[in-house]
Amino acid sequence: MSGKMASQFLPQGTAGKLREIAFLHIGKNAGTQIMHLAQQLMVHGIHVHKQPHTIKLCELPGKLDYFFSIRNPITRFKSGFYSRKRKGQPRLYVEWTKSEALAFETFEHANDLAEALFRSDKIGQLAAQSIQAIRHTSMQQIDWFERVGFLSLRPPVWIIRQENFEEDFNSLLTRMGLSLLCNDLQPANDPTASHRSDYSQTIELSDLAKDNLGRWYARVFVFYDLCVSWMRSNNPQP
Repeated sequence: MSGKMASQFLPQGTAGKLREIAFLHIGKNAGTQIMHLAQQLMVHGIHVHKQPHTIKLCELPGKLDYFFSIRNPITRFKSGFYSRKRKGQPRLYVEWTKSEALAFETFEHANDLAEALFRSDKIGQLAAQSIQAIRHTSMQQIDWFERVGFLSLRPPVWIIRQENFEEDFNSLLTRMGLSLLCNDLQPANDPTASHRSDYSQTIELSDLAKDNLGRWYARVFVFYDLCVSWMRSNNPQP
């Protein structure tokens, strides 16, 4: 690992004083809210380092503790689609790539894209290209763990399910050795600060769309279930 990358884990003046833990940041999995809470742990002796989306587990220093979050692949797809359709706004602004622009010109809604997957015509071809072109929908959660036996050879401190956020964050705090609960920290209640969006006005995913996404993200569902199974085996009340 380069000195530049390794140096991010040991901020000046903190070596030997804080426990260093990395947050492996998988996009659209409540990472902004997690880091808002995690930054408050400095006063309790924990320094959590948020990794860029591009950093995978195999790129972290071998002895560094880490944790990560997971999310149902279907809800993550919908969140990722509309996040990129907004170009990350209001919190961020990241211009579309040419491929993303074509995707959003072709498919107005997440449901439109998902329903078109596996069609044998031109629209089906465009759907397959589009889901791979859109940044968040192309990146599958299991891809952050390539070349590493992440649950057996290098298990995390804990895993946070977006769907069970408070419960799992409490378990993470316990495994960090802290006598704290999520409620003892200050959450980011502002939707912009937490990078949280309201999708109540968007078209619901149809049964066909969900079935297609289940096929497309099949290995991510396996990954998700493996994570939950590991959590259950390591915690009587996951």
